[in-house]
Amino acid sequence: MANKLAGQRAKFSRARAIYYTSTDEMQRQRAVTLMAEVLADAPANGFSEADVTQGEDVPSDVRALATTISGASDDTSEAIIDDLPLPVDISQVCELGEGEEFVYAYGYACAPDRLKLGSCAGDVVARIAAQISTGTPDKPLLLLKIATHDCRALERALHAIFRLKGKQIAGAGAEWFKVTIEEIVAAYERVIG
Repeated sequence: MANKLAGQRAKFSRARAIYYTSTDEMQRQRAVTLMAEVLADAPANGFSEADVTQGEDVPSDVRALATTISGASDDTSEAIIDDLPLPVDISQVCELGEGEEFVYAYGYACAPDRLKLGSCAGDVVARIAAQISTGTPDKPLLLLKIATHDCRALERALHAIFRLKGKQIAGAGAEWFKVTIEEIVAAYERVIG
């Protein structure tokens, strides 16, 4: 049952990320349909809305459609979600660690010397997508994903290391650093030592 819930959460998160980042109206409508199907199917699968959404907001058009869908959706939703483009480039991601929470690093091709070092307990791509806006210079590039059992503690430790080394970028927020993936991995390895 845990695998089914994880799959439903991932489907909802990915569709939600596309809903909030895509400018293509057809993609946004497909994302609305997928989120509505997941919410409509939740009770039949033994899940609550909160189980599936993990506290993320549900757009009103999704909620309206979900009330009109009766019961389990067919297997076409898997194909639909696979057809939707990811709002984050994951082609170069390096994955480390073990656990159900994550510390991640992403940046932009137009600013390769700057990385955002963040954490989340859910879907990393959805978390990054939720942070981007129309003012973003290009598509975010996820470069590192560290699985852990306590993402907040690991994130705080890595932030502290890079602040002490003077790597934090002034004026860019608390999570942006002038570091490389290699530096983050080396710091991670020292922390978990």
